[in-house]
Amino acid sequence: MSAPTGDEPRKVGVLLVGERLHLFLSFRHLEKLGCECHFAESHQEVSKLLSHTKLGIVLSIYTHQRVSEIMALLAGLRVSMFYMLPVEEGCWWLPVLRNGEHCLGAPAIRPSEFTCVLVEIIKGIMTDAASSGLSVV
Repeated sequence: MSAPTGDEPRKVGVLLVGERLHLFLSFRHLEKLGCECHFAESHQEVSKLLSHTKLGIVLSIYTHQRVSEIMALLAGLRVSMFYMLPVEEGCWWLPVLRNGEHCLGAPAIRPSEFTCVLVEIIKGIMTDAASSGLSVV
């Protein structure tokens, strides 16, 4: 994957992790916000993707994968990660990492608020990349 030129928009790498990837269809709008979405269904796929892709955000619904295993793969990376916790009627998004810092235990986010949180994170990543002259993806 080549770095963007000055004329190309910078994109934020987003990894969607889970066995039921159809649940992520509602996140296709992320591409309109300047994201490049990647999908992984297993620990091995996540590891392989990380070897050649720079990520800014990880969203996980992989119920069989322990969050700690994915966190171990992301150690040392400046990435924000959220885990979807299914509840009786819907879900909550649990912050796991924020800019590479552990934040498990932070308040959960309702789905209706989650899009706004993602937009703010995406804007922050793009602003940081633009001010430092670095490639996002």
